[in-house]
Amino acid sequence: MLYRTLIFLLIPFISQTQDICKGYFAHQEGTAWTITSYDKKKKEAGKLQYEVLFNEAGAEGRDITFMYSHFDKDGEKVTGGEVVSTCANNTFTTTFSGIMAESFPQTADVQVEISGDLIQYPNQMTAGQKLPDANVIISTKIEDGMSLLKVTTEITNRKVVGFEKIVTPAGTFDCVKITYDAKIKMILTKTISMVEYLAVGIGMVRSESYDKKGELAGYSELSELKRP
Repeated sequence: MLYRTLIFLLIPFISQTQDICKGYFAHQEGTAWTITSYDKKKKEAGKLQYEVLFNEAGAEGRDITFMYSHFDKDGEKVTGGEVVSTCANNTFTTTFSGIMAESFPQTADVQVEISGDLIQYPNQMTAGQKLPDANVIISTKIEDGMSLLKVTTEITNRKVVGFEKIVTPAGTFDCVKITYDAKIKMILTKTISMVEYLAVGIGMVRSESYDKKGELAGYSELSELKRP
């Protein structure tokens, strides 16, 4: 179950700010949404809830601070925190992606620290476009500070496949489709293939993970969306 829940993250202002952040992630303060994860048998595995807290001027563009909370399949909160992402140079950079649902811990009272490379999502994408690789590290500790586990995810072969209309419980969205490979290193190493569907101004509305045989291992989708 630890794999199933580690991977998915992110405001009224002037037109220049809107241009900087006009891409495939939420940026308006007060925007809130829920991503629900399912296993390969379509049974609910957990939820990730997000809310945009701040959209502020940063050193290179706009810094977007959002809060996240992770809940297990029984609705119990496992962990939560805040993450800062950036809109700059027509690119959204973040530590979050669809793979996050594959890496979060499944036990309560766990502190999570996310580090490593920022994952880049250009504001404008075209079919066939190659995207930069990334390396994300999720370190977990219990409340007394003792380290529990470090999960390292190598994200490679990122590319834009095309564009599709995706239907979710939260609505129907025009999305860009991105695929990549992910090598998740914990006690054991697991390699999966990922598919992400992102909508302009919202972010990820669906992600799918496939095992080495090409069979669906699980998926996550947008189940709630609230705009200010």
